[in-house]
Formats: sequence, C-alpha cells, structure tokens
Amino acid sequence: MESFNLLFVLPDADSKCVLVCKESNRLPSYTELVGEEVGFDEPHLYNEHFEGATGISVYRRYSFNTQKYVVFVFERANRNDFHVKNGYKWLLCDDFITTCHDAEIAEIVRGVKHDYNKSENMPWVSTEGFVPYFAWLKTVCDEISIEINGVITQLKNAYVSTVFCVPTNMGNLYMKITGKVFINELPFTHGLKELGIADLPNWIDYNLDMNVMLMKDMGGNDLLHQSDLCTIKKVISQLAEIQKTSISHIPLDFEHYDYSIVSYINKLKAFTEKTCEMLKGTLHELSESDKNKLTEQLTIAKSLLEISNNAAIPNVIHHGDVRQGNIRVIDNRYMFYDWAWGSVSHPFIEVISFLHIIRRTLPNESDKDMLADYYLNEWLDYGTHDELKRVYSSLAALRDLFFAIVDYDWALAVRRSCDNPINIMSADGWLFERRLSYFANVLRRFISTPLAI
Repeated sequence: MESFNLLFVLPDADSKCVLVCKESNRLPSYTELVGEEVGFDEPHLYNEHFEGATGISVYRRYSFNTQKYVVFVFERANRNDFHVKNGYKWLLCDDFITTCHDAEIAEIVRGVKHDYNKSENMPWVSTEGFVPYFAWLKTVCDEISIEINGVITQLKNAYVSTVFCVPTNMGNLYMKITGKVFINELPFTHGLKELGIADLPNWIDYNLDMNVMLMKDMGGNDLLHQSDLCTIKKVISQLAEIQKTSISHIPLDFEHYDYSIVSYINKLKAFTEKTCEMLKGTLHELSESDKNKLTEQLTIAKSLLEISNNAAIPNVIHHGDVRQGNIRVIDNRYMFYDWAWGSVSHPFIEVISFLHIIRRTLPNESDKDMLADYYLNEWLDYGTHDELKRVYSSLAALRDLFFAIVDYDWALAVRRSCDNPINIMSADGWLFERRLSYFANVLRRFISTPLAI
C-alpha cells in the first residue's frame, strides 16, 4: 500500500486565513505516514490529535488526496473559540501561497481557499458548516426533553455521510448527515419505515431538506468480518425474507432508483460511447482495443440479461451495499441499514454482490456455490432449482458490469451537478475522483473477464 504524508488544513470561516506553525509557516501535519484510505476511517483520532497540538477543537469537513499528500480539511467545533497555542498562528492564505516552497502544498491551500464552503454533494461543506445541524439537534432534544450531557464526537466523515455520537441522559444518540448527489438514504429509509417490511434503526427525528437524521443506538454489533457458514445462511435467509415481503409493494410509491433487468438492458445502449466520453482525458482513458472488447462484452451481456428477463422472478427492494459493516446483529436478528442507494432490482443481484464481498472470509472456495444454492431454495416458487440456477449464473457473470453501471451513474450525477472542470482539491473533487477510479477499475475487470452464453 502506498504511503502519504497527512496534512491538516484549518481555514477561518471566510477562508481568508489558514492555521500554520508559527516558526516555519508550515501546515500542521500528522507524525506518521498514512495510507490513501485513511480519509475513510474514524476521524475522531485525528481531530483529537489536531486539538492536542494546536488547542483548537475541530471536526473534519472533507478529505482529498494529491500525488504526495492526504489532506484533511477541518472546521472549528466552536466558531467563537479563537484560542491558539503559542506554536501556531493565522496566516493569510494568499501570503502562504506566494511564500510556500512546495508547489503541491501551495495548490492545496489555493484549492481549499476557493472551495472550503462549496459542495454540491456534502451539505455540511458550506458557509455555515455544521452549525445548522447542531442547532437542529439541540432543538430536537429540547422539544422532547433529552439532555445532551457530554462531548459530541465525530465517528464518521466521508463523501457519503458524516456521523456524530451524541451522549445524552437516555444513552448515546447518533446524528447522521448524508450526501445529496445520488444518495437517497433518508427518503428511501423513510419509505421502508412506512411499509414496515424490514427492521431499521430507530429514528428520533429527521429533516429531509437538511439530509439529517437523529437515531437511537441500534444495540448489538455489526456482523463479524469472519462469520461462520451457519450465520451467513441466516443472513441470506433473512435477506430473502425481506425481498419476498417487498414484492407486493412493487412498484414503490417513494423515491428510489430503478436497477431492474429492463433498466440494465436500456443502460447498455451506447454504453461504450458514454464510457469513453466519461474517461476521456483521464488516467483511465480506454484504448481502441479496450473499446472494441467492451462492445463485444456488452453484446453478450445483453443476451445474458434477456435470459433473466424472460424468467418469472419479480423485482424486489434492493439495498445496493450489503456487507458486514451494514448488517447489525441484534438478538439473533439481522438489521440491514445504510440504504444509501435504495432501488428496485432483481433479487439475485444483491446476493451475488454480498457473496462476492465476503468470498475471502469463507473457509473453502466451494462455500460460495453452496450458499448460492441455499439462497435459491428460497425462490422455488418461481422455478425449478435448475431454472433458478441458470438465471443466477447469468447474472453472476455480469457482477462487475452491475458495479460499473452504478459507478458510472454516480460519477455522471456528480459531474452534472458541479462546475466543469471539477477541482480535484475540493470536497466534490474527492468524490468524483474516487467514483471515477472505482468505475474504471470494475469496468476493466468486466472487459477482461470472458463471457459466454
């Protein structure tokens, strides 16, 4: 894994100044090298490190990577606290940029100065930052006599969402703010709650306009990364139970994405051209050979999708990211949470994705096929096992194509919502670069995997 230096950037509210070390005019930094995925782990450790060094309590707004650095961009936890330890000072961003001897760091500060309060996807990246969300939290708690009795900590911060732990007299509560572009967690989860077809986190309150929810502690624990086969069987059985219960509610009457087989077939039209346009001028641009191979693969993919479309298996609700970290184990039941990409789709696609994600945790290579057969037994009302297996195998061959299409849709939504070109040293630039990279990686995997009807 490649290692990077970690830099901390804290501007003032209007981005005119940036916090620097008094002696060297350098940005505060972390003492150890980090991996490029560090921006996706728990931010509280780094928030505490920054406060210990500078005397300023902060929350992380967003992160991004450059060639040599991982950059954390902070916001003061208390807008009225200007106290800084003796070893630090505020310096005008323009003065920092003109005197910095590292051109890459100068561009980092230039990017933050320009886009500190600007994001189409992350609603907390704004002039007011987290302030309106803590005001909303206080109002909600006051109205129902909940007392906040400890320090609020930031548990998660990425381009999908940011989460805060709120200690109260009724136990820990969790305030979650979600992204806006291509993420429909709040309306979709609210719709599921209305239908009552799945166990879901207990919301105290929510605000769809602000993309924020306040929920009780779920209890239990996330599904263990290394779970035994008996547990995995129970998970997929419960998932099938939820899927089958949802059939009578399709079509849904609340906001959702359409990833039905028919939708996928339609998305294949001109997909080579759309892909080339998306990747043109980037490090991921396709060669002529790759373009030709992609077109050939898509022709076969269409035939495989039509096999599934001709089978009498109904659409169901689709989570879109079923993995250990989104499955809560509570009293021998399994709660599927974080429905950020809630959609309607073919039921088998969800399980194909889940079994791919957990494949390296299974004791034997054959266990994946055994679990697939076990899951298919839940659907014998819709065909013989051999008929179901043929549909499942056709869709399993297209797993990477399903991933690629969703990543393409997400990247396209981000690009359409933002300025062109998107500044890579910004909140939305971080999101766009990651989604484009994931899209290109799974697309190349799909191109290189031979398909057959």
